[in-house]
Amino acid sequence: MATEVTFDLPYSQWNWQIGVYIAMIGIASGAYLMGYVADLLASRRDARGHGQVAKYGYLVGLLGLVIGPPILLSHLATPFRAMLIPLTMTNFDSWMTIGAYLLGGLGLGAFLMFAWVAFGRSRPHAPDRADSGAVAADGGTERDAARAATTDRTDGLRGVADRVGLLDLVDSLADTTRPSETVRLALGGVFSIAAAGVLIYSAMAYGSGMTERVALWDKTFLLPVQIFSGLGVGLAGAVGLAAVAGRNPGRAIRQYSLVTAGLLAATLAMVVATIVLLPEQSPAAEAGINNLLTTYAVPFVGLAVIGGLVVPILLSVGAVVGQRRDALSPTAATATYATIALLAVVGKIALALSYLLAAEFEPLILPL
Repeated sequence: MATEVTFDLPYSQWNWQIGVYIAMIGIASGAYLMGYVADLLASRRDARGHGQVAKYGYLVGLLGLVIGPPILLSHLATPFRAMLIPLTMTNFDSWMTIGAYLLGGLGLGAFLMFAWVAFGRSRPHAPDRADSGAVAADGGTERDAARAATTDRTDGLRGVADRVGLLDLVDSLADTTRPSETVRLALGGVFSIAAAGVLIYSAMAYGSGMTERVALWDKTFLLPVQIFSGLGVGLAGAVGLAAVAGRNPGRAIRQYSLVTAGLLAATLAMVVATIVLLPEQSPAAEAGINNLLTTYAVPFVGLAVIGGLVVPILLSVGAVVGQRRDALSPTAATATYATIALLAVVGKIALALSYLLAAEFEPLILPL
């Protein structure tokens, strides 16, 4: 008589590390893509505000990859073997293999684009290229090149590099390796393909095999949730860092804050659609939806929906309106944009964890 075993892995052993990994690669890819859009706008308009968002978009993308994949590797029994997946696995039908290559491409792109924008004496969107002058007493524009150069050396990460005595070396390397602006943006577009792939992979990572076993992870709803949330939270992070670095959020920051609100609102709409429509389309998902709304209501409703979507949307719009009406000081505006970024990131992680914790899956029966 045949013996059967119930195979219910990997879902029964997936923990917080998987959720953080999924959230961070979504943020990283979304931040890179929105940073690249800002980079294009900055190049066409020669606007430093767009350039700042581009720089910090690339930085958030890089940080997301520095945090996410190592956390995933710490969950595995053989992390070093897993690091060799791009070299040892050729099964391109698996999102595990595809995702490894896409993450490698995004990591390289985020590093190069950030280095080329943030460092170098002739880097694009530098302060002395636009908005670096002060109005003189006679009504003209006074440009103090020495003062501008000194201020630029102590700004943000450049200041850190300067304090450890590496800024001149890093600037020289960036200027030496940076291609022409046209080629740089073209390369950024190529890396954007990898970023878009990672954004999709952040949804597919919920299950690289029999994903239909988990009705809650229906890709019709999960894909747009992951895409909109990755873009929105990634942009929120870039805007928050740019605001903190500049300490006086300008027009560009306000514009991107409104875009952030729109992307987070789209995420909220898709989450609501999942709750309302998914059980009708797939009755098997009803148990998972009930788990989200009851057992895991604190991380899902409290942290993800209210704390990570509703509040950041209201704050994003409120900060813009407050600045336009001069009801919000630069310091208060900076703090608000930083708070939006923090809440959005925490909400994104809570959303990923909620989808994992609430999952109800069908065990796979294997003959033995």
